[in-house]
Formats: sequence, C-alpha cells, structure tokens
Amino acid sequence: MIIEQFRDFLEHRRQNITDVALFLIFSIWCGVQLYNTWTEGRLDFIEISFGVQNIVLVFLFLIRAKHRLFDQNIFDQSVAVIAFLSGAAFLGQPETSSGAALVLARTVIVAANVLGIVTLLNLGRSFGVFIAFREVRTTGLYAVVRHPMYLTDILLRVGYLISHFTAFIVAAFVLSTACYVYRALLEERFLSRQPEYAEYLQRVKYRFIPYVF
Repeated sequence: MIIEQFRDFLEHRRQNITDVALFLIFSIWCGVQLYNTWTEGRLDFIEISFGVQNIVLVFLFLIRAKHRLFDQNIFDQSVAVIAFLSGAAFLGQPETSSGAALVLARTVIVAANVLGIVTLLNLGRSFGVFIAFREVRTTGLYAVVRHPMYLTDILLRVGYLISHFTAFIVAAFVLSTACYVYRALLEERFLSRQPEYAEYLQRVKYRFIPYVF
C-alpha cells in the first residue's frame, strides 16, 4: 500500500519534482560560476548580464506551467538537451582576439545576454528545456519570430566565436547552432499538432530572422 501511494505521489508530482531538481542543480551551478568569477577578478558587465540571465532562468523552473504534451521521441529530446547545454562548451576557453574584434565580440555577447533576459521574461511560464507543449506565446518578441530564445543563444555563441576563434570553438559553434536550428524544426513539427500552435505558425512566418529565415 505504501509503495503504491508513493508511486501515485511520484506520478502526480513528477513535473514538480523535476522542476525543483532542475532549480537546485542550476542554482548551485550558477552560484559556483559567479563565485569563481568574483574571486578571479573577472566580474565585469558581461558576467553580470550573464548572471542575471541565469537567475531569471533558474527561477522560471519554479513557476513554469505544467506541460500538457511531452515529446516521447528520445532522439528529438537528445537534440534539445544538447542545444540547451552546449553553452558550457564555450566556457573557460582562451581569448584569441584583441582590439576592435574583442570590443565587437563583447558587445555582441552583452547584447545577446540582455536580449536573452528580455526573451526569458517574455517566454515566462512557457519556458522549457525539453520539447513539450505548455502555453503558446504570441506576444512581444514571439510576435516577430517563432524562436527568439534560440536566436539569442546563437547570437551569444557568435560573440564567443569572434573572441575565441579556435578549431574547438568553431566546431562547438557549428554543432550547437545546428542543434538549435534542428530543435526548432522538431519542436514545430511536434507542437503543430495543436490547433493554436498551427495557427501561430501561419501568423508568424519566420523562425529566427524576419524576412530571412
């Protein structure tokens, strides 16, 4: 009886447990990163904007809406997770640029972080790591393009590519960008089964860049 009650509890609270676990994991990771940055004397505007974005992200785990449908395809979800976690590959790599190129890179990174904060707030309770159907966002940046969050992540990687131009970073950039683009396609295919998202696809024509793609 106790085992059955425990199973029922896990079944009904699975999403809540997952959200709390993700909140704790990413909170600890962000805290460690921020502490290391501060102790190493690297706490500049780039790191502050990155930290604020991460703070917004981890708190969204606690308030996001429960998914109504979840993509059961393991391959699709693997692509989604790789795209989400791919940013870790860019951390701790040596800078190779200087002068105007470095200024451009840092400007792009800060712009991507600020835009990422705005997009996360715009996405709100619909935020998710895996491919799932929660609520369709149709206002703000989502009234312009379908995947502004992925666009900001790619833009962030463009900044790192400029300032950390190595073979490893080029490979990481190509792989992560390909995963984000492919994730967008997989997500649209899955979500388009819902009438409200199918209507959204008809209304917002472009995935990343208006009048381009």
